[in-house]
Amino acid sequence: MGIVSEVISMGKWNISREKFPYALYYTICWSPWGLMDRWVINRLVPSEAGIFQLWTLKGKNLALLTTETAYYGGLRNSLREVTDDLAPAGERLRKLIGNQECWFRFTISPIREYLEDLKSFFSKEIYASNAREILIREVEDFKRFPAPPPDIRLSSTRSGDFGPPLPSQK
Repeated sequence: MGIVSEVISMGKWNISREKFPYALYYTICWSPWGLMDRWVINRLVPSEAGIFQLWTLKGKNLALLTTETAYYGGLRNSLREVTDDLAPAGERLRKLIGNQECWFRFTISPIREYLEDLKSFFSKEIYASNAREILIREVEDFKRFPAPPPDIRLSSTRSGDFGPPLPSQK
């Protein structure tokens, strides 16, 4: 039985898999790090299926909170739900984050099996449909997405607003 290599090219942040008789070997190319901010998510995160991780700042280090999959709504929609106080779908993750500074990173794949394997690997669960060992190689550039401009940053940090303030009437 030989090695079977499968690569689905979805740009630079993708997942590839090689099948060995004893294991599945995944290579994950992670996106740059992004601060959980509506402006960053709306403009820089693709609306495609994939897997994302949420990390919180603990002292000077980042600690992994959770690894989640995004299917039909895509990564952008899933992350936007976390930043939107009115979206009930993001409530579980908002409670998990609390008032901590939160960062995310993601990778893209249209193949559900890949996403389920990786979700089970990162959450330390045993995925029933696969008897093979899962091995992961993570590729990361250690870069950050650009922060929102200062004028946008000030208006997006307020909670409960729906855009920039209205001009005052004199």
